[in-house]
Amino acid sequence: MLADAGLEYVDRGTVKVVNEWPDLDLTVRALASAGPSWPALREVGHERFADAVREVVRPLYTEGLGVRIVSEFGWIVGRVAGE
Repeated sequence: MLADAGLEYVDRGTVKVVNEWPDLDLTVRALASAGPSWPALREVGHERFADAVREVVRPLYTEGLGVRIVSEFGWIVGRVAGE
């Protein structure tokens, strides 16, 4: 994809991101506030969205600790060829 865009490969890697919230309700609020959630919120409304998020993250909840989600994201750096 870099070459198709006229870019040269420079570097790549991964980074772990940890998100923690004290309870399910705050988890819902945090995830609802993220831009990628907007299409789902618009399509099904806040209550249905909130119910679905609670159901999915409930197994990640630990009493006294809250919800912890660890994600790993890949990244790649390119530059304009010849520069």
